[in-house]
Amino acid sequence: MKTKVTIIGGGPTGLMAAYILSRNNFNVTIYDRKPTLGRKFLLAGRGGLNITHSECKEEFLKKYGKAANIFEKILENFSQKNLMDFCEMLGEKTFIGSSGRVFPKSFKASPLLRSWLYKLKNQDVKIKNNHDWIGWDDNKLIFKTETTNIIVDPNITLLALGGLSWPKLGSDGSWIKILEKDDIKISKIQPTNCGFFVKWSNVFKNRFAGYPLKSIELSFNNKKTKGEFIITKDGIEGGIIYSLSSILRDNINKMGPIKITVDLKPDFSIKKIRQLLLKPRFKLTTTNYLRKTLNLSDVAIGLLMELKNKKETNNQQITDLAQIIKNYKIILDKPFPIDRCISTSGGVNFKSINKDFMLLDKPNIYVAGEMLDWEAPTGGYLLQACISNGAFVAKNIINKNRLNK
Repeated sequence: MKTKVTIIGGGPTGLMAAYILSRNNFNVTIYDRKPTLGRKFLLAGRGGLNITHSECKEEFLKKYGKAANIFEKILENFSQKNLMDFCEMLGEKTFIGSSGRVFPKSFKASPLLRSWLYKLKNQDVKIKNNHDWIGWDDNKLIFKTETTNIIVDPNITLLALGGLSWPKLGSDGSWIKILEKDDIKISKIQPTNCGFFVKWSNVFKNRFAGYPLKSIELSFNNKKTKGEFIITKDGIEGGIIYSLSSILRDNINKMGPIKITVDLKPDFSIKKIRQLLLKPRFKLTTTNYLRKTLNLSDVAIGLLMELKNKKETNNQQITDLAQIIKNYKIILDKPFPIDRCISTSGGVNFKSINKDFMLLDKPNIYVAGEMLDWEAPTGGYLLQACISNGAFVAKNIINKNRLNK
């Protein structure tokens, strides 16, 4: 008789575990609280599915911070190359972009997901949608459906319910209270890959909300990164803000509001800016003068106009203006809330699971994916980690099952 495995959560982690287990003669059923699977996966592919990153192993692992040692084993089992090969097996060849990021040639998530689900169907994986896990009855699982509650008694359970970001897509963190009732340690859930609140003037936010600030360098506490971010009506988000979000968040938690430094012309030295600003203004307005002389964008000029000292630029103020352009300060009040972030940090503490990712106090109950206490930046690192973690736990389940026979 086949070993029955229940997987709760139909995201990339659960789908990969289901694929591997069903290929190894396990009876697999996926339960998900939503009408369809892979909703957050489809959202991730909305602007082009960045499935992984091509950088070397050492640099790749650094992105997982304090969890790097754990992910070293996970990625040894299912690497970036393995994921690219898996995509090709599903009919979606990948390519490496100029930044090193890896995408399917279609750029979309939907063809991958369709092929993935088709494979699972052919491997007799059963899918139970609209089944909301609400707890245990002893070690049996209780699911709430549209009409009644049902009890499921598998041999093995994999919890892959995701973090707390994008709760409307299914991962609302309702599992936290269930696990805490059994004294399973949950590290504080916090936003990551998130934006931050900034107190813009009404004039600035009404004019520039939704605009990108491009070709800049952002620095904080000796960390520097080049790129762009988006102005919102209540702050900043996207791009390089996400890449530093965990550091910024942690410092705000310790100290309250913090200042970041933005270099509006990173390819120009301060000396060159000062020389350019010596050019006569004639009858040009400040905006047109800065646009023509330094090729500053309207958003960058708008930021300069945000300063309390909005006096017209003259030769006596040139030194100060050049310094401001190279070292523009923005005060970040706090991170955006979890329902506005890409992903979350925190979750099931690694001390609550063994090396196979099985809960220490719950035999044959495994945990994987964003439910666990780790974080990583965007750029393919999140998806790679979730999919590789599903593959790693599946391998551990297979090995343990063989030993027990």
